[in-house]
Amino acid sequence: MTARYDKALEDILWFTSKLIGSRTLFVSHIEETFKVIKVFNQNGSDLPEGIELPKDHSI
Repeated sequence: MTARYDKALEDILWFTSKLIGSRTLFVSHIEETFKVIKVFNQNGSDLPEGIELPKDHSI
């Protein structure tokens, strides 16, 4: 992931958290697995960035 893409995700997640009042937001990718790409966390759920799980374990 490029630094520019990473910064854009951080900005989007920060703005969204302020807009809806959530403490934890994340961007993920689902194909054969569920992968967390970016996490924004302000004393919310402890979701590790980069975690990859089988789809049936992610729901």
